[in-house]
Amino acid sequence: MPTTHIATARYPAAAATVLKMMTDRGFHERKLAAQDLISSRILEHEFDGQHFRIRIERKVPVQAPGMIKKAAGSETTVVSEERWNLATRSGRIDVTTQGMPVEMSCEVSLADDGNASVYHQQWVVSARIPVVGGTIEKFIVSDLSNRAAEEARIATEILRDYG
Repeated sequence: MPTTHIATARYPAAAATVLKMMTDRGFHERKLAAQDLISSRILEHEFDGQHFRIRIERKVPVQAPGMIKKAAGSETTVVSEERWNLATRSGRIDVTTQGMPVEMSCEVSLADDGNASVYHQQWVVSARIPVVGGTIEKFIVSDLSNRAAEEARIATEILRDYG
């Protein structure tokens, strides 16, 4: 049974401004540079003014408990594809990890909230590994939560340049 995780971030700007940032390749480059990654690169990027898509490859350190670290190693390659529809202010993120039979997807949305906006993520994580799958899912959800908080902090700093 997949594990679901909901995360939200509040940004001190209107949703239109935050979406302008999130659909800018330069934002993603700056965000990647500010994260604790071994390496990263943008594989593909498309934006037609209404629909945005970006594929990013990250090599990330794995700081996991024993049995998970045995399966994943000390680092892993993660490829994410993020899509946004500007008209609906919603999108989807799909993530694959090298060497791990894990599926991750996330429905995202952005909404105004007074003078601010709220970024909503609903993650679904599924590890197809007998016996330890649930443990791996819980570890990934915990890691997602930590990374989401870090990304929100970095994005809030970068957002100042989009006002």
